Amino acid sequence: MSSSIRLLLFVFLLPSLALAQSVPQKNQAKVEYITIEGIVTDSVSGAPISQSKVTLYDDGMKEAIATTETSTEGRYTFDAPRRERYKLLADKPTYFQKEAIVLWPDGQANVPLPLVRKPGYVFDITIFDKAFEHNPVNTLRDCKVEIYNNTTKEQELAVERMPKSTFNFSFTEGNHYTMLVRKPGYFNRRVEVYVNVNGCILCVDGMGVKQPEVVPIMSHSNQIGYFLGVLDLDSIQVGKRFELKNIYYDFDKWDIKSEAAKTLDKLAVFLKDNPSIKVELGSHTDARGNDPYNLNLSDKRASSAVDYLVSTQGIDTDNITSKGYGETQLVNRCDDGFSCSETEHQMNRRTEIKITGLLDKDPLWDKTLKQIIEDPQLYRKVIDMEKRKKAYSQGLTVDF
Repeated sequence: MSSSIRLLLFVFLLPSLALAQSVPQKNQAKVEYITIEGIVTDSVSGAPISQSKVTLYDDGMKEAIATTETSTEGRYTFDAPRRERYKLLADKPTYFQKEAIVLWPDGQANVPLPLVRKPGYVFDITIFDKAFEHNPVNTLRDCKVEIYNNTTKEQELAVERMPKSTFNFSFTEGNHYTMLVRKPGYFNRRVEVYVNVNGCILCVDGMGVKQPEVVPIMSHSNQIGYFLGVLDLDSIQVGKRFELKNIYYDFDKWDIKSEAAKTLDKLAVFLKDNPSIKVELGSHTDARGNDPYNLNLSDKRASSAVDYLVSTQGIDTDNITSKGYGETQLVNRCDDGFSCSETEHQMNRRTEIKITGLLDKDPLWDKTLKQIIEDPQLYRKVIDMEKRKKAYSQGLTVDF
């Protein structure tokens, strides 16, 4: 067959081939999709619930088609293959689960999912800059907020950047929670909440709670209480000082007493939550007694406190130092030659923490609260990592 005949035959068959390709093949039926959306809310207040898990099941009500988490506005959306019916299941640890059946949806279905709280306490929490004494203009946004349930070993809230300065959370009965709030430029702030645990009906350590009479505190047959929580973040500044309360010593002694140990244990948690800072622990005396004696005694007391933190709590020696100031930094008029009350002298007998150094970035920033709590060696790991980075930048090698 000549080449010209072949060319004519190809041109003649080309429209037929194109037509054949355009004809839909059998068993290639078009899949229809519908949109199922809605909002998850608190059944009483109507407030949207973020980070609620919503699962969409097929018409057999057994196999999950898709799962999502609600947005900060409590919204969820699914684009799913069309079925005769679906089941929606909303789940949030502090609420009872909520199911909803969707029948014969036509293109789009809007399904609200109101959740009923489990018995416990609801906190509406506002985050402030401590320097401004709860001025509503100086609330803090874009904080990293996490809540971990120590009883169930589950992280129940994780918001990388809280868009508002307020949020709410329900603490249910029989659980111990840890909250950690972080923001660059501020000390990381830990709060412990106990709800009907070890004889504690409601114990909150690390957060201000306004008096119950400020708000109606009980509802749902006295099973749910409502409180206003105030959380202050303190800015980090080299040279900043704060006093440690309840650090007392016997006369002419520097041994760590049981009450002082409790305070130092809390300081250790604070230092482990803030491994980016270096601190000095300073001990001060009143003006009674001669200067050399007071200076020597205060130095022994400061050293004793630091030794306790290093030996029993594992605080790194590069991150904390001790110094005795004696009577060189009195906070009032009670110097030699002045008559003062015991209360006034007590103001001078104090233990202070001073910030002496600061890393550019928090070594724990990329770690979750769950990791921080569940890995007891995490503090040691991040400290050693920072030492390696410093040694590497100086061309040195470090063995641990």
